Amino acid sequence: MSEVILVLSLLVPDAPIPVGAPAPVAVDIRNVSERPVWVVGVVDGSEEAIRYPHYRPQISRDGEVVAEPPPPEDPLVSPLRCVDFRLLNPGESFDPTRGEQGSAYQALSTFVNFRPAVPGVYTYSLTFSTESASLEQWLGRFNQDADREAVLERAAQVPRVTLTASASIKVR
Repeated sequence: MSEVILVLSLLVPDAPIPVGAPAPVAVDIRNVSERPVWVVGVVDGSEEAIRYPHYRPQISRDGEVVAEPPPPEDPLVSPLRCVDFRLLNPGESFDPTRGEQGSAYQALSTFVNFRPAVPGVYTYSLTFSTESASLEQWLGRFNQDADREAVLERAAQVPRVTLTASASIKVR
């Protein structure tokens, strides 16, 4: 069996953005292995690391963190559903922040809501992890019973990886 390899990338504009404007940051996960693999996009609780998969964004300027997810206010997250899993064929990629075919993917609020207040170079980084200690760490906190076994079976097929990507954006 060939090794499963996923590549995480952040896509940012080449041109500087104005102070006070949000940066258009796109996320891309690509399957560069020789076989199809299951993945899950950003779902309720992913950004705050309440449940897997984790998508942990951070923005820094001059080595100082200027934006990251706040501590979770409420650990209740909606159920993970089979439709939230995406099968990536070899060479295929997807944006885990854009829901499609009924998936409940969400934008990364840390990236969407950040407005740089001063000029400079900002580094946007994202860590994606599927390395849960148990499959139950993927489940929602309520209404999960209906699809529980099917979701656990599918979660077991997701490759266990931790990937980090970063990109710099000039702000003028």
